[in-house]
Amino acid sequence: MDHLFSRCIFVLSVCLVLVVSGMASAAGISRNECSNPPTGSVFCEDFEGINPKANFSDYDGNPDTENQVVTNSGPAGDPANRAIRLRVPAGQGGGSDLFKVLPVGYDKLYARWYFMYEPGFNFSARNHGSGLAAGDRSFVGASGNRPSGSDFAGFYVQYMEGPATPYAYSYYRGMYQDCSNPSGSCWGDSLPCVYDSGAYYCKQPQHRPTEPLPNLVAGQWYCVEQMLDMGTPTTTGVGANGRLAIWLDSKLMGDYQDLWIRTTSTLKIRNLWLSLYHHDGTHSTAGELIDNVVVSTQPIGCGTLASEILSPPRNLRIFKIEP
Repeated sequence: MDHLFSRCIFVLSVCLVLVVSGMASAAGISRNECSNPPTGSVFCEDFEGINPKANFSDYDGNPDTENQVVTNSGPAGDPANRAIRLRVPAGQGGGSDLFKVLPVGYDKLYARWYFMYEPGFNFSARNHGSGLAAGDRSFVGASGNRPSGSDFAGFYVQYMEGPATPYAYSYYRGMYQDCSNPSGSCWGDSLPCVYDSGAYYCKQPQHRPTEPLPNLVAGQWYCVEQMLDMGTPTTTGVGANGRLAIWLDSKLMGDYQDLWIRTTSTLKIRNLWLSLYHHDGTHSTAGELIDNVVVSTQPIGCGTLASEILSPPRNLRIFKIEP
């Protein structure tokens, strides 16, 4: 009798631990986050409204089959939760997206969103992802050329096909990793640089991973946050101090403080692009879910978990002001 009672207590304890653990994984995450948006928010979308897609700036007219609001328990673990599902048509290359043109331009912003690749997602398919972009919206998605420093910049979180390690595919004035093509074309940097160990692409050690990166898996919600600081304009790149920081589930993946992003102060952050792009038709029919999207002038964090604190800027310059 006592033995049976002890076993019951043990089983009950294990069940309680599992329940509490499940609750902890969603602690502080609300499906209605945007009813009380985080401090500093300039845009917030949790897909719980009547027509959430109307809050974006739809330029390319994705049909609902490609960017559809669906019911999914989401990062909050709430059965009534809704999220946006991005899918690229089977057997085709191309993209599915949502686009937000911000009301004004900014020199520094944070963006945070939750994402999950659907079960069955093919991580071997080449892809491009989501993030903040500077300049006119017509430049977003442009590729193959190095920005001039006055036209555009973009930093899009995606995965390396195969191992599914996350990084930001990055276009900016000082990009260098894949710019030696005889035709003069220049393709996005990887930050952190996952292309190699420095033999050809990742030649600047400060842009390589400082520790092993995770491998993304399908069916799991992740929280990603990026901070983009356009930095001081410079026409030569000397003293460049543009900065990109990326967190995954509140853990800092990289903090890059020496980026030459712009040559003029008129180039500002103006866009948020939520995107799933595939180069060809080899991808799966499974897509990506995105939820609780926030753009803010202040750090956002993941639920009750604050993102790891950034180190102080390394490239501070002191200017003497004459009386």
